[in-house]
Parts: sequence; C-alpha cells; structure tokens
Amino acid sequence: MNYFAHARLASRFDPGPAFVLGAMLPDFAGMLGARIQRIDDEPLRRGEAHHHAQDRAFHRAPGFRDLVVEGTGWLRRHGVSRGPARGAAHVGVELLLDGALLGDATADDAYLAALADAPALDAAILWSSGEAAQHWPLLRLRLRDAGLPHALRDPGRVALRVARALARRPLLRLAPHECDTLERWLREAQPDVVRLAPALLAQTLERLGS
Repeated sequence: MNYFAHARLASRFDPGPAFVLGAMLPDFAGMLGARIQRIDDEPLRRGEAHHHAQDRAFHRAPGFRDLVVEGTGWLRRHGVSRGPARGAAHVGVELLLDGALLGDATADDAYLAALADAPALDAAILWSSGEAAQHWPLLRLRLRDAGLPHALRDPGRVALRVARALARRPLLRLAPHECDTLERWLREAQPDVVRLAPALLAQTLERLGS
C-alpha cells in the first residue's frame, strides 16, 4: 500500500492526526531514504505499527495478488523484463489504488489534518540521521501544501513515480523504452483498479480484523 491508502484505512480505526500520520510514516521514511529509530508519542507509535499490519493484510488480499499477476503478465508480454515487470506491477497497482480512493470526505480530511504543521509530533520522531531529521518537516509541509494527491489519478504521472521508485533498485529498474510500455499498462489497468478498490479495502479490513 502507498501512503494515502494507509491514511484511508487508518482513519477507519482512529481519525486522530497522530495515528493517521503514524500509519503513513514508514512510507515517508522510504521517501527520505532513512529509518525511524524511535517514536516517543503513543498514538503516532500505534499508527506506525498499524501501517505494518495493514501491509501484511493488503499483500495477502486476493484482489491485490490477482491485479499484480495480471499486470506482470501484461508487461512481460509487451517486452518488459521479468524483475522490472513484477516491481512495476506491484508499485503501479498501489499508486493507482491511492488515486481510486480519493473522494471519501472523512479520509481526505484525516489525511490533510495528519500533515498539518505539528512540531511536537516532529520532535517525537528519532530519525537514523540528522539529515533525515532536517528533511522530514520539509517533506511533510510540501505534501501538506500540495493537498490531496490528485496526480495519482493520472496514469502518465503515476508512470513517472513508478519509474522513479524502481530506479533505486538495480534489479527492478526500468529501461527507458519500458517506461512507455508501463504507461500503456497503467491506462489499461486503471479502470480495473477503480472498480476493485472497494473490494480491496474490504479484503484488507477483513484480514486486519482477524
């Protein structure tokens, strides 16, 4: 799951800003290229734990697995090599799902509230490096100022984000000519992800409950 989907799910359990921010925090750590060493705020810490529970439940959801298998197959048939095809299908489905989940007023408000300026919460996060500690408030405020991530409804912009995410992994990195193929798949896959989004949420919530 990507950070907006994490916020959407977290808001079903606790819409408080600290909990919802915590549920997105591991994804933000990845964006910073850093690790979280300690969290000194209880709701924020619970949210961070909920993030990992969400991921375990979501990645076992049949709907997600089916979409990734179908996407990997499509990309392979159209000339994308094995590792990049699997990585792009996985990340691409997650980002398309973020776009599909926009529009729930409660979740949208919870997402924006979680990103609001909160120095006390920033101070409660001990990062693995001083550089990450400096960059974290800037990232949070940049995301806050950007508002809801409507760009994730645009397959072209999703393709750029997928390629950027995989570029850090040599075995998953897309070749330049494969990026155009990725965008074609994302445009074809988007209606299915939108249609299946409610079922994916329900499957994930069912596994979280169990």
